[in-house]
Amino acid sequence: MLRAILVLGLVGAALASGATASTQAGFALGRTGGNIRPFTVAIAADGSVSVSGPVQVGRTKLTRAQLAALTKIAADTRFTALPKTTNCAGTLPDVASTFVRVGARTVRVHGECVPRYARLWRALTAAVKLSST
Repeated sequence: MLRAILVLGLVGAALASGATASTQAGFALGRTGGNIRPFTVAIAADGSVSVSGPVQVGRTKLTRAQLAALTKIAADTRFTALPKTTNCAGTLPDVASTFVRVGARTVRVHGECVPRYARLWRALTAAVKLSST
């Protein structure tokens, strides 16, 4: 009986750790669609920065303080209340959309009509010192 309880406990712990591992943390930002090459910049929960696509970053690691500042800006801009997708009026279809991910939530904006999103975008690009190539 005790052995069965221990086995069940170990299985439960393994499942819980797997569920935790599948939950996204950190941040990401990027560009997609349109007639320009896409890119993604990901900021892991430990602050490490990775890039795919035609951009460069001046920082490959953010500090805990920088991560905390980005988290505060995400909260101040009420990121979780933004619509998941916004198509700004007057934006041409060949213009790329941008996206920001905070944790597991991703918001995409086609155009420049969401000031709170733009504030978070600017903070993220400044934090990693983003530059296009």
